[in-house]
Order: sequence, then structure tokens, then C-alpha cells
Amino acid sequence: MPLAGLPERGTMLIAALLILALLFAGSWIYTYVQPGANPWALMPWFGIAALVILVVALVAYLFGTSSNRGA
Repeated sequence: MPLAGLPERGTMLIAALLILALLFAGSWIYTYVQPGANPWALMPWFGIAALVILVVALVAYLFGTSSNRGA
């Protein structure tokens, strides 16, 4: 029975998003404690990074090769 997808792909996606979330939280706190800083300015940068991770994962899922194809 062929596998639907490699489990490593989902694990890598979750790991990348968790690391991004940790970086965002650290950047938010660091920016928030600085006088006169605007932590909301971080949102577009991290939002775009999250979208890039998701798009790359989707493309890898859709066009990825598997050893079970063609069998």
C-alpha cells in the first residue's frame, strides 16, 4: 500500500513554523521593551516569512517525488 506522503515533510513544516514563532516572540519582546519602539512593525516581516514557509511546503508536497510513484 503506497504512502500518501512522507511524514518528515509535516514534521519539517511544523518545526520551521515553531522556530519562526519563537523568533517572533523574542523579537516582539525585545522591541516592546525599547522606549519608543513599535513592535507592530514586525508583523509584515514575520507574516511574509510564514507565508513563504507554507508555500514552499505546499510546492514540495505537490511536486515532490516519492519512491512509491509509478508503482
